[in-house]
Amino acid sequence: MRRTAVTVLCTSLLLTTSALASGFGLREVSASAFGASYAGGAAPGGEASTMFFNPALVADVDTLDVSSSAMGLLPQSSGDFTATTAALAHTVTGPTHLDDIVNTALLPSLAVRARLSDQFTVGLQVTSPWGMVTDYGPDWVGRYYATNSDVKTVNVTAMVGFQPTPELAFAAGVQVQYIKGRLGKAIDFGSIGLGHGIPSVIAAPGLRDGSVLLKAQDWGYGYVLGITWTPNENLSLGLSYRSQIDNTLKGTETFTYGTTTFVALGNLTVGQYLSAVSGMFQDGGAQADFSTPAVVTFGARYKVTDQLTALVSIDWTGWNAFGKLRAVAVPNTYSQPDDLTTMNWNNSWFGSLGVEYKPCESWVLRLGTAYDETPTGDTYRTPGIPDGSRYWITVGAGVQLTDHINLDVSYGHLFFQKGKINLLTATPENQARGSLNGEVSMGVNILGAEISYHM
Repeated sequence: MRRTAVTVLCTSLLLTTSALASGFGLREVSASAFGASYAGGAAPGGEASTMFFNPALVADVDTLDVSSSAMGLLPQSSGDFTATTAALAHTVTGPTHLDDIVNTALLPSLAVRARLSDQFTVGLQVTSPWGMVTDYGPDWVGRYYATNSDVKTVNVTAMVGFQPTPELAFAAGVQVQYIKGRLGKAIDFGSIGLGHGIPSVIAAPGLRDGSVLLKAQDWGYGYVLGITWTPNENLSLGLSYRSQIDNTLKGTETFTYGTTTFVALGNLTVGQYLSAVSGMFQDGGAQADFSTPAVVTFGARYKVTDQLTALVSIDWTGWNAFGKLRAVAVPNTYSQPDDLTTMNWNNSWFGSLGVEYKPCESWVLRLGTAYDETPTGDTYRTPGIPDGSRYWITVGAGVQLTDHINLDVSYGHLFFQKGKINLLTATPENQARGSLNGEVSMGVNILGAEISYHM
């Protein structure tokens, strides 16, 4: 039964994912901690789900804790764009205003921790810490950069904690992460054909499109480290490190070549003709290196009064690991050019403040706010991940239903800065894509619920 539950959870994580932390990160793993914007999440005092922020919280258990959380992500997104073809700089036809670019999602997670002895504890957590789904459709003006982007992960982390004293705990763990990606874009065979001597009346840049779809997957491995310290009954502190995981996604790339044929090209489309004479644009194997970044998290909880606790968190994410995305044909028999997208992301910071208030023994109320810095910049931001910095406002409540069961609910809204896109034909990797300029606006409502069992 337990194996079946984990299998169903992993399948659910792969069905719907939408990045709402910075970059393609997802913090939506704990509905209880979300009520305070995850402030204090890395310090002792939370549910088992908070082990995501610090594996040393595996020691914050009496006998056995189980937490099951679900977060509903409801984004509102829109964008306005203009684009020109690589050859002749023609205006690209197609929709210039798009809505609902980023998909809704439901993210379940599961966490279990247990005490083996006074000093040793163990834990297991299943989450989806990284992901992004954007969908522009096949005909929009920026189709040569992206039509859809879909990255999903399932992460299983096993942890062991050591508690030499009641005040101090250390932990280490192993991450096993499955990642799969699906990246689609159109190909302007007209611009490419013009460069290969096809007359402009036939090539017609912007009107002889084909497409390519890359689908790939991989397993990766990493580790987590953490420490917690509770120097007195009012203050608790936590610090953790989640390692970078390097993947080489392997799969297939599939091409389409358009539908309009020409006698002058042997009754082939422009795309078919280019594929036939060059040997390129052939269906086959492909791979791409893809790294999920390291994260350092600090959290603190301070009990101001018996009823009021102040919370704070700061974390750093090593997004410079995501410097470029290069899809390579394997085997590359005909010297198919790599599909390169330069990201040049920067490391980013997240900070949050929150409070917990206990009006009575069985209830707790939470309030939080956060700033989440984007790793992207205007020069290299792509429509596949049109990220912007964001501000958070969150609220939550928890109730003790029985001696062993707690229920937590939370709500938050994320206010995004607009993501500007300014991609130029002059950049070497864009010479077949043309230019794309635009701006993406987004806001997100998040609803969460968590049920926890304490033995």
